[in-house]
Amino acid sequence: MVRRVALLGLLVTGSFGCAGTCPVILEAERQAFLAVKPEQAGYLINPGDQVQIEVWQNPQLTRTVTVRPDGKITLPLVNDVPAASYTVPQFQEKLTAELRTYIKEPVVSITISQFTSKQIFLQGQVRQPAAYTFRGDVFMLQALALAGGPTAFAEGCAVVVRQNGENFLRYAVELESLLAGSELKDNIRLQPNDVVTVQ
Repeated sequence: MVRRVALLGLLVTGSFGCAGTCPVILEAERQAFLAVKPEQAGYLINPGDQVQIEVWQNPQLTRTVTVRPDGKITLPLVNDVPAASYTVPQFQEKLTAELRTYIKEPVVSITISQFTSKQIFLQGQVRQPAAYTFRGDVFMLQALALAGGPTAFAEGCAVVVRQNGENFLRYAVELESLLAGSELKDNIRLQPNDVVTVQ
């Protein structure tokens, strides 16, 4: 994970143009960033997570289950299925394959309705760069506060990198207007595994 964060840091820092300005990010990428759901962002399922399983035209299999301490869930027909340490798309594919033995062409949808472990990563020109675990929701201003705020060397921009399947999307925030409260639309809700680089 640390290696992945370092690589993302290189991706972000390599994108900046002139010092003190945010990179130009197309509106289409910004909107795609905001549209990413947590289950699409590379989150690994953990014991204790609540998983909403929907199987099309099979209401008896549609239910919310909790991942047990052994990392498995229990579902009719397939009984115990490992879920922990899989991404949501991987687990969806695995469960679909398990159900295919009993159902012709099952259509399975998986969402995480409750997370037990969520982390964001703050790096660059913040006073306390680190991985931060959180519960509930965390927004950009709260994340900056967790990291002690920007350092005196910060140039006034934060770039958030968010995974979307195999791809990564960026969202840039001008810190001066955000911290002054004049652009609170950029006080975006962060998701598990988001990497925030302040420069």
